[in-house]
Amino acid sequence: MGAMKRSPLVLLLLLSLLCSSLALASYSYGDAGGEGRSGSGRPYHFGEERFRQWAQSRQGRFRVLERFTHELLEDAVGNYRVAELEAAPRAFLQPSHYDADEVMFVKEGEGVVALLARGKRESFCVKEGDVLVIPAGAVVYSANTHGSKWFRVVMLLNPVSTKGRFEEFFPIGGESPESFFSVFSDDVLQAAFNTRREEWEQVFEKQSKGEITTASEEQIRELSRSCSRTGRSHGGGESMWDIKLCSLTSKRPLHSNNHGRHYEITGDDCPQLRALDIEVGLTNLSRGSMTAPSYSTHADKLFVVLDGSGYFEMACPHLSSGRSSSPRRERGHGSREWGKEEEEEAEQEGGQKSRGYKQVKSRIREGSVIVIPAGHPMTLVAGEDNNLAVLYFSVNARHDEKVFLVGSNGLLRQMDEAAKALAFGAEKEKVDRVIGAQSDAVFLRGPNSRRVSSA
Repeated sequence: MGAMKRSPLVLLLLLSLLCSSLALASYSYGDAGGEGRSGSGRPYHFGEERFRQWAQSRQGRFRVLERFTHELLEDAVGNYRVAELEAAPRAFLQPSHYDADEVMFVKEGEGVVALLARGKRESFCVKEGDVLVIPAGAVVYSANTHGSKWFRVVMLLNPVSTKGRFEEFFPIGGESPESFFSVFSDDVLQAAFNTRREEWEQVFEKQSKGEITTASEEQIRELSRSCSRTGRSHGGGESMWDIKLCSLTSKRPLHSNNHGRHYEITGDDCPQLRALDIEVGLTNLSRGSMTAPSYSTHADKLFVVLDGSGYFEMACPHLSSGRSSSPRRERGHGSREWGKEEEEEAEQEGGQKSRGYKQVKSRIREGSVIVIPAGHPMTLVAGEDNNLAVLYFSVNARHDEKVFLVGSNGLLRQMDEAAKALAFGAEKEKVDRVIGAQSDAVFLRGPNSRRVSSA
């Protein structure tokens, strides 16, 4: 009798558990696949939530992306770190140095960046689109010189001491930041500064406003007067490391059409980039447009989404399980298995290497970071409602060449007729029509707005 009375309750609990399971399955599907086959992009895509706050206050913040520790990334880009700085109007950043070389790109706003090294000071007036290389060990302080706009910077850091790890060292401080001098003994400090410890503390340990503080309008004007676009050296002698301030956006685009523009700074423009074997580029895609599928011959690329949203796709042989993962064969399957990646290359019977590829695909938006290894074909697609602006750093760039596979400059068009007949499984006329149908180069109409030529 009691069991009969409890049956409706049991059924209700079972229905509740079933609904919860369905909801969890739906969430997992959306998380892994999103709309269509968007995927998670692992291990090549890093969302904004993968950044860690190093410093944060009302005056601004400094945050650093987690390390690239995955086995497919560590050898290529494991020593590099991506960081972002945001400074409020009239914010001042305390002097410090990194044990890392830094390539900084001004995403938004304007400011002054002063470098102290080799007994000299150089001050640069920087603005949106500028690129500046700061050598490891240089003491740097900076300020947002605008009265109402934020100053935002994206950085690529190359640690010189410990692989994939860097530290910031503050000579002047208090409780936060602490001066690194504070850990030295009284005897050493007194001898070094030729003054008593008490006097030293009154100067070096009384800064209590934090790593990012606010300057007065008069102080900002004074800092602005001391800087220039070419760098103003104080202390005598020539420019200390031939540091050159370069602007990406003031250059003529390397590629440009109605669908997008591409800017690039190489070692020819900035000698210090050549020394670090790094290049910097900026791609602006019009809404609904895409980049032609392409790959880099030698460089591994770190992309940072500056504005807008969209998605990227990439073909990866390392994640393949030996089966083709082409969308055509998997049409109708909304999600992919993104579980344990293969630790070894999949092999077919008899030891023959697999020729399969895994589709890496993920939605991206402002703050997203993606890693594209050398040789991996990829494309970027802008959303239908907004443009997409993407900054990238090419590492190991000295001998790199960008290879476009599709478009009027597509490499496949260079094949001779005999090779086409041997390689393709279709008539010559159809082959020529397909690989020659795209009249644009580099930037193309996107999947949802393209006009397909009639057969």
